[in-house]
Order: sequence, then C-alpha cells, then structure tokens
Amino acid sequence: MEFIDRSSELKELESGYSISKKRLFSTIIYGMRRVGKTELVKEFMKNKPSIYFFVYDNKTSKALLGEFEEEFKRRKIIDTLASIDTWEKFIDILFDRCKGMVIVFDEFQNFRDIYPAFYSMLQRKFDENKNLPIQFIFLGSVMGLIKKTFEDMKAPLYGRIKIKIKLLPLSYMHAKEMLSALGNSKEADAVEFYSVFGGMPKYYVAIEDFELERKPLLDIITFFFLRENAPFGMEVLDILRQEFGKRKGTYYTILEAIATGHTKLNEIATYAGLNMTSITRYLSDLVDTYEAVERSVPVTEDIRKSRKGIYKIRNPVMAFWFRYIHKNLTLFEIGNYEEIQNIIENDITKYHGRRFEDMSKQFLWELNRKNKLQSGFSKIGNWWGMSRDETGRKAVEIDLVALSERTKHILFCECKWQDLKLKDAEKILETLKEKATLVDWNITDRKEYFGIIAKKIERKEELRDRGFTVFDLEDFSLSHQSI
Repeated sequence: MEFIDRSSELKELESGYSISKKRLFSTIIYGMRRVGKTELVKEFMKNKPSIYFFVYDNKTSKALLGEFEEEFKRRKIIDTLASIDTWEKFIDILFDRCKGMVIVFDEFQNFRDIYPAFYSMLQRKFDENKNLPIQFIFLGSVMGLIKKTFEDMKAPLYGRIKIKIKLLPLSYMHAKEMLSALGNSKEADAVEFYSVFGGMPKYYVAIEDFELERKPLLDIITFFFLRENAPFGMEVLDILRQEFGKRKGTYYTILEAIATGHTKLNEIATYAGLNMTSITRYLSDLVDTYEAVERSVPVTEDIRKSRKGIYKIRNPVMAFWFRYIHKNLTLFEIGNYEEIQNIIENDITKYHGRRFEDMSKQFLWELNRKNKLQSGFSKIGNWWGMSRDETGRKAVEIDLVALSERTKHILFCECKWQDLKLKDAEKILETLKEKATLVDWNITDRKEYFGIIAKKIERKEELRDRGFTVFDLEDFSLSHQSI
C-alpha cells in the first residue's frame, strides 16, 4: 500500500538529517503502537545510508547483542570474523564506523529491562561526540517508559534529544484514502471502519495483507478478533501489559467502564468498585502518563478549573476491544465467538454514532480552517449540563458546539448517524434551539447558528436556505468545491 500523509513529520526528520551532516543530531518519535512509527522511519530512510535495530523485549541481553552484531556484519560495518562481546564495544562501533549514517533504534524503551546501563553508555558518547556527523532516531510506544527515559530529569538521556515527534493517528480523511486504496470508496463504510480502526495504519495494511479487501466490516472484525488464532485477538492486552505492570487489572476495569459508557468520575468509581481518591489517581495515570484516556469538559469551560470532566479512550481499537471483548472475556476465552458477534452486530450502530461525533468534529475544524463556516471559530467541542422542569433535574447534551471568543459567534450542532427526513431534521433543530438556551456563554451578546451533521439529510438545501448549517456524508469529501 502506498505511504500516506506524514509530510510534516518527514520534513522534521529531513531537517534533522541536514543538521546531522555537520554534528550529532537525535530525535525521538513516540506514539501508541500501530500508529505507523516504523513505516514513517522506513519511508524517511529510503536512499539514505542507515542502519535499523529493533530492541526486542523477549530476548536476553546476550541474544540481542548477537543479533545486532549480525546486522553490522550484514552491512559490512565489521568483518564477518569479528566478535562483539559487550554493549560498550557495540556503542564504540556505532560512533567510530557509522559516521554520516541514520541510526534507528525501534522500541528503544525496552533497554530499560534488557540492559539499562545502555542509556548511560550512550549518554557519555553523546556528550563526548557532539560534533560527530550522525543522526540517531529513537522510536518508542510504551508511553510511560518513554517519558521516564527521556523526560525524567534524573534519566541519563534527559536533554540529549533535539526533536520530539509525537506521532498521532491519521485523520479521518487520510484513513479514508487508505480504505479507498483497498477498493472501498463508500463514505458510509469509511465512517464505520474509522470508528473501529481509527487512524491506525497497521489495521488497514492488514486488510490488504490478509486479502480482505471489499469485505464487510463485521467480517473483518471477526477475522481480526473473533476466531482461533485471530491476528489481533489479544493484542490490546499485550500492548497494555507492558505499560501497566502489576496494577493492570484495575486499569483494565477502568477502561472497560469508560468503553461501556461510564464516563464520569463517580460512574467509573462505582463500576470499578473504587473510592474517589483511588480512581482519581488511576485516571491521572491513564490521562497524563500513559495517554490512553483523554479528559474533556464542556467547551465553554476552562479544563483546568471545571469539575465537569468526562473521560474517553483515545484509541478507537482499544475502545472497541474493551467495549465488546474485554467485557465478554469469559465468552472469548471459551471460544464462544458467535455470541460476541451477535452482541457487536446488535450494538455497533450505536458505537458508530458516538465515533461519528469525532469525525464530525474533524470535519468542522477542516471547514473552519478553510473559512467555510460562519465565523473563525477558536474552539469546537461537546457541551453538557443540567436543566430543571416540573419533573426535576435532567442531563442535557449538545454533540458539538463551536465558538469564537473574538466575534461572540456560536454554532450548536447535533450529529446523527442515521438518514433524516426533513421533518426529523426540523424537529432536531427545534429541540437544539431549546437546549442552546441552557448554554451560559455570552448569552446577551452572541450570534447563534444551528446545525445538523447526519448520514443523509433529505432536502438539506431547503434547510440551508433557512440559515441552518447542514451537512451529510455527501459533503464529507473536503475536495467539495463549495459548501
């Protein structure tokens, strides 16, 4: 499959390569597994003198050193009869014989368990050879360990990295390009695939690798997760075990709680059977250290001050896995895949609907960037609060709210993963206007707009003519001439 996007990251790496011709230059690329770090570096290494080392976490120090020795021999950096019996000798060869090269260490954090002294040895060489023409690139996917390795002030390599690249998942539009390259160009399919696999290139490549092109999403889910020897059946847990260590069970339960709709602090605590103090500590780790979860507040509030936080799993594959497989792990372990398939089939439209909000948010940001919305909005996010009537207090949510502090313009928008008749759309807009009165933001001095983003909207041009901001999948291609 053709390499897609990552232009800004490649530009950063090329800049570092240019500098490395004059002096030592080092870069860390980090991000969750399957996000495409290795493929990015492979693309960058093309036509450059380079050497790549993968730091396996299931090898002894001696075995790994032996493998790296063989790589030196294969690249004719050392003689075939030479022997490397210490890591110090290995590092000496890197600095003595690899001048002008790009040196890549993938899953670099694994040295912490295999041979932790490697970091101190490398640090000493860095400090002694600042003017040596070499580019070092370190890749890492265990977020907690990567931060300890490079961001802890007491760590040997602290301050030795010139550029840090946090590799994020591909956008919806770029993931759609990958799906289109697999022969599936339907917008609705792109939304559904993205809701499960997000912008993680590995899963789209796997569709090609296993010759699953043009297969329905549910068939691909079954192949990837729900059968004997499924390639990704337990991958999520395999990825997280190294992150979480001995406390993994508690983290798994919290992730399951969030994935199944328990997104507020008290709801998560109740689901996990933990007190509020404990749950706050675990959630702080998941948000700040491991970056597996994100906390959001109503778009009109300051995230540093608001107490209305809700939590969401960042990675759609992880969210999907905890919602449907970890929650039904007994069925999974005994091989009752058909029952899990039935659960998914009956519920996945609802799952698509929640994820459709994320894609709609990306869509609005792109339109905003191209000045195709009513105002230059500075914030786009969710809003929620409480209303009170004769029956008491009840929760109120608005899917997306875009606002501009400068112009005092505000757009209220609902997202519906369904086909809407004109009357359905009008009813949604009328209800949206009522909910908007509860949003306490520049109430007496704002310009309001109302809109819907849906799978398909009947007679949407009529709604646009009446001043509403209305989009459906027909508009989702950002190459649309005018919206």
